[in-house]
Amino acid sequence: MNRSLAAYLLGATLLVGACSDDKPEASRPSPDQYSRGGCVLLAQRLEKDDHGWILNGSVASRAVRSTDPAVSAAGQELVLAVKEAGDLDVSSHGKADMTPAEARITQAQQQLMTACRDLLGEPPWS
Repeated sequence: MNRSLAAYLLGATLLVGACSDDKPEASRPSPDQYSRGGCVLLAQRLEKDDHGWILNGSVASRAVRSTDPAVSAAGQELVLAVKEAGDLDVSSHGKADMTPAEARITQAQQQLMTACRDLLGEPPWS
């Protein structure tokens, strides 16, 4: 008789637990090499306060190949910003005011950093 009471209580406990609205927190997806690589390179560029177009091209080219949609989209924005800045710099033979172009790169970097944080959590990443 004690066994049936214990089984009944265990069953009731499991049933109540299964009916709960609390869902376990979803785990983050495992990032691919391009997501992680682009985010790590971005963190290095930001640590050096680099908003120029030359070295940010490698960050953008990695991020844009990410399987994470947010990282890829932010990487595409950085690709466009880097291309525009590079075109301006080259066409002016290095004489153009790069301030607006670097501001656009900075904005694209911040978008990518937000996507990286959403995917990987807070830096440092390795």
